[in-house]
Amino acid sequence: MTIFAPALGALWEQLKGYGIDPEPLFREEGIEPETMFDSGARIPLERYQRLDVKAAKLSGDPYFGLKGAEFCRPAHLGALGFAWLASSSLRTGFQRLSRYARVIQEKLTIDLDEDDEFFYVRMDAHMPLLNKRIRENGQLAAVTRFCRMIAGEDFNPARIRMKQPEPEDSGYYYELFRCAIEFNCDATTFVVRLEDADRRLTGSNDQLAKLNEHIVVKYLAHNEKQDIVNRVKAAIIDGLANGVVTEALIADEMHTTPRNLHRKLQKEDTSFKQLLTEVRKELAQQYIQDRSKTLTEISFMLGFSEVSSFSRAYKGWTGKPPSEVRQGVA
Repeated sequence: MTIFAPALGALWEQLKGYGIDPEPLFREEGIEPETMFDSGARIPLERYQRLDVKAAKLSGDPYFGLKGAEFCRPAHLGALGFAWLASSSLRTGFQRLSRYARVIQEKLTIDLDEDDEFFYVRMDAHMPLLNKRIRENGQLAAVTRFCRMIAGEDFNPARIRMKQPEPEDSGYYYELFRCAIEFNCDATTFVVRLEDADRRLTGSNDQLAKLNEHIVVKYLAHNEKQDIVNRVKAAIIDGLANGVVTEALIADEMHTTPRNLHRKLQKEDTSFKQLLTEVRKELAQQYIQDRSKTLTEISFMLGFSEVSSFSRAYKGWTGKPPSEVRQGVA
């Protein structure tokens, strides 16, 4: 398991805030500080956890996990963080975090649910943690901070549910979250009122959000090399950029035969044709938001020989022709 390397930037700044030089501590765990600036780098999760526990101990702060959010920046999550900033509502922001949580950590899941009154965000790392309180505090504090970045400093969650037992002094918890808190719960849950979840955010930008989402999709496709489906998607994305995509060419790129590739994809209940369609659809929905690209350019970028072929495919995916969708793009 690994964690997105730039995410360590928040811990680095937090240590400096306590007057602690972070470099020796990072190097002690075999983490080169330069990796924080590499958007493609990942750090073994066990190293990060040991580093986090040592940092908390050195700080002497019982609220170390909660206070780490003060140093979180969208850039620490790369393109996913910038997509969050540009989201049209908290709901769409959380939907992005849910879809792409594995950018942050491969087994992290963010499950969404709702009822007539509330929107529920449940977080689970799906693995033992060296200090569960630090991690749970850090997750919920970071989510709260990110919500206030786009919804305003007056935003408060409706309720916080924590798996940890109630601490002897919970004053700072209430000061930070400014809402009801339940301890000893079955799951770590961030609860938002539906009206807050669906309120249109004034700083939103759908075009920027989708362009950054495209970067995230491409990052995951290239990063998850052990996954045959994402390996093929990554090869398709590269092939489309070069102008030619066929099953034979993709198989050759992956050092196998079309027959073997077909068999492997069949085991995953998919096919080359299906993956090509999925990639084209994802890219088309992002490219269409970019007014600097003409429909003719988008058609060729997606491997269609004619605009009419692209238009028919796009209407089949979305129910609307691309020309109509383009008219609605600001």
